[in-house]
Amino acid sequence: MADSYVRGAFDSPKNHRGRSVPMADRLAGELERHFQASRWRAENDLVFAHPVTGHVLDSSRLRKRFYVALDRAGVHHITFHGLRHTFGTKMAAAGAPMRAIQEWMGHADISTTEIYAHYAPDPTGGVAFAQKAFGNPVGALPGEAAPLPGF
Repeated sequence: MADSYVRGAFDSPKNHRGRSVPMADRLAGELERHFQASRWRAENDLVFAHPVTGHVLDSSRLRKRFYVALDRAGVHHITFHGLRHTFGTKMAAAGAPMRAIQEWMGHADISTTEIYAHYAPDPTGGVAFAQKAFGNPVGALPGEAAPLPGF
């Protein structure tokens, strides 16, 4: 399990389990290329390390470099915490199950995760659910419409 770096020290994650999140192959490849280009490539070295010392980067300088990269990419400024919300939103929009998003985000309560629910697509437009709920009235065979009462 990877440790968290908070307030100048490495420590176990707050839930003491840590969590895994899915990562697109494209991102994994970019992170691997970045890591291999560094002189810090041992098993426990950081992917984003100080180029001279191999230690944790200064958070203020990291933020400044991040904003420069955003400017170069023509992307509006977002905080690192905002990236967390972007992950939840994009995963919901891609159709990931809310329960999985809850686990990835580390939310103890599903109601916290439900802020992302309105981004989740309904690829059927609700038709599949309506069909399942109301499509085969009592007494009708699948694919056959039952006569309306009184007719």
